[in-house]
Amino acid sequence: MWLRLNFCVVAVLVAALLSAGSSDAADSNGHPTELDLARALIAQGNAGAAYALLEPREFDRAGDIEFDTLLGIAALDSGNPDKATLAFERVLAVDPNAAGARLDMARAYFALGDLARTRQELDVVAQNNPPPAARAVIEKYLAAIAERERINTTVVTGYVEGFAGYDNNITAVVADFGNAVLATYNLAGFQPTGNAVMRHSAVLGGGGGFEVIHQLSDAWSASGAADVHYRNVAAANNYSSEQLDMRGSASYTVGADVMRGGLSLQSYAQRTDVPTDDRNALGINLEWRHVYSDRDQTSLFGVATRQRYPDIAVDDVDSALFGIGWLHLFEGSHKPLLYASVSSGQDNARTQLANGADNSRRYAGGRLYGQWSPNDNIDLFANFGVLDRSDRSMYARSTIIAFGNDRIGDATLGCNWRPWPNWTVRPQATYTENRSNVALSSFHRTEATVAVRYDFH
Repeated sequence: MWLRLNFCVVAVLVAALLSAGSSDAADSNGHPTELDLARALIAQGNAGAAYALLEPREFDRAGDIEFDTLLGIAALDSGNPDKATLAFERVLAVDPNAAGARLDMARAYFALGDLARTRQELDVVAQNNPPPAARAVIEKYLAAIAERERINTTVVTGYVEGFAGYDNNITAVVADFGNAVLATYNLAGFQPTGNAVMRHSAVLGGGGGFEVIHQLSDAWSASGAADVHYRNVAAANNYSSEQLDMRGSASYTVGADVMRGGLSLQSYAQRTDVPTDDRNALGINLEWRHVYSDRDQTSLFGVATRQRYPDIAVDDVDSALFGIGWLHLFEGSHKPLLYASVSSGQDNARTQLANGADNSRRYAGGRLYGQWSPNDNIDLFANFGVLDRSDRSMYARSTIIAFGNDRIGDATLGCNWRPWPNWTVRPQATYTENRSNVALSSFHRTEATVAVRYDFH
């Protein structure tokens, strides 16, 4: 944006100079003078060469309004705004009403980051009834100043929410446990206990969180966030759970590219008998996003995670995942958008099972998200995902089946309704199914909830 603003200003000033003519237009033999050459170089976009031509003559010609004006423009557009201010000061000392020089002085102060003086010079020009082209430049620079002033600021946002609904398989287990054990281990007569029991229940809960974003510079920003959620299982309270997520990241923006890296921590606790499904996770994530236009952007991402289960050590894994995503915003008053991603990764188990196998797995999948807004207060959305997962260790989940293979699919339908500012009501339903050649790993699950959320800005 700064280049476009500079181009507008240079175009206005060069046009004014060319239309006004020059008392130093040519020497007595009709040959171009150094000012003619400098003016032509600036018009061609070669300000560096113009500055190199004029700078050695500064001592001899300082105080000449035309020379100082061209020297200042050449210095500014060649990346020497400090030198430019000296030249423009000489022009304004001779002619305080030189609006072009004062506008360029504002440009120089802006390049130096002196926003107060930039605004002061622009105000002086604006008070003298400038022509429409100059006024447009002034307005653009004032907008740029406002944007710059927002930089190096800290923004804090937060939310609280509550939800209620129904889950028909709260621990995501197989419906017929006895036959599943028979098919998996060729053992009969086993009855489910603990997390293996298929339970259905009403669920309700709530949570909240906050995020702090600090803009370090035009390019750099840092953020930190935390979320806490509680889920109560009405029919079996000892399967209620709490989850804490914390994350921090830094991002760098250059042109159409954004690079981000961060850390995440997660602590999950389930109120049930030992062994619990409690887990702790530490993750490192990296992302590169490229914006092609207002409607299209792509991203490459990678995540490395360390997951530990205090009560079930054989589930401890170190994971790595890589993927690519694409976002497209379609034309239309209903703001339809589509996001698609594919990813692949693997889990590396840290502990062996009794038979020497382990829970290492590899997986690959994809996700598709779509949204359509019938009006400004409602967004309808659909989210679909599929994950193919296979064991990397023989007989890790069965004494009969050498390598287990899963295909996990999920589908979510819902909407975000904003009845009042900062309030969102989100009804949604999710169906998840795992089709596995290991019967004990197969399950299907349906959950429907309504959440109410309030956002703080």
